[in-house]
Parts: sequence; structure tokens; C-alpha cells
Amino acid sequence: MLCKARVQEFFDFYQKLDKNSTKNLDQYYAKQVSFTDPLHQVEGLEQLIAYFDRLYARVTEIGFEFSEPDIVGDRVWCSWVMTYRHPRINSGNPVRVEGASRLDWQDNKVVCHRDFFDGGQMLWEQLPLLRSVIAALKKRMAG
Repeated sequence: MLCKARVQEFFDFYQKLDKNSTKNLDQYYAKQVSFTDPLHQVEGLEQLIAYFDRLYARVTEIGFEFSEPDIVGDRVWCSWVMTYRHPRINSGNPVRVEGASRLDWQDNKVVCHRDFFDGGQMLWEQLPLLRSVIAALKKRMAG
């Protein structure tokens, strides 16, 4: 049975995660981890570290607010709000993204991590060229 304290350690780690700490992902992820979000799918710890290295390389600030996790057996569901800054996204201003994660654990490590969020909210709507196109499409679809 998964311990709530271990899950909290995982969330605390994410609060401090940056481009210098991605090498420590092995403390929480199994070697055979499967990671999926709306933009990518990654298989294996080495690929996950490489993916996070690319994600965090230019991020100047990132933070997470986690809700109280729902733990059932070895599965954790949690909603979160991520706020980040990237010099080439949203003119370097903060971007706020709401999402949720499903974490499947085995032997105190995450074996499957799936994130659910709006990729447009996170990225596409923050790029000047696409922002106006997406806004026009949303307006058109609304009526």
C-alpha cells in the first residue's frame, strides 16, 4: 500500500524541480516509467530525464500548487495549477495552467505518470502568431 508521506515527498520534489535537479528523477520514477502528457509520450527513465532537461532548459521560473491527492491503492489522482515563465512564451510573462495527474506506483516509485491539461492553454495560445488564430477559432465555434 502506498504511503501518503511518499506521495507528499514526490510533490515536494516537484516544487523544487528545475534544470539542475532533473538527474534526481530516479528517486521517484522507476526505470521502466511511462510518461504521457498532451504534447509527448516518453518511455523509460533516461528518456524522461532527457525530456525534462529540454523542458526546463529555458524555463526561468516554475511552480506548482497541488490539491489534496486522492490515493486509492497504488494509484494517485491530483489536480494542480502550474505557473511558469519562459522567455519565448507569452513575452516572458507568467503562464498559468490547470491540470491533473494520474500516478501509478509500484515499489514506492512511479511506473506510469499521465498528465491531463489543455495544451493550447499551456503553449499554443501563448505564442503571438497562434494566439489570434486560436481566439478567432474559439469565437467562431462559440456561435
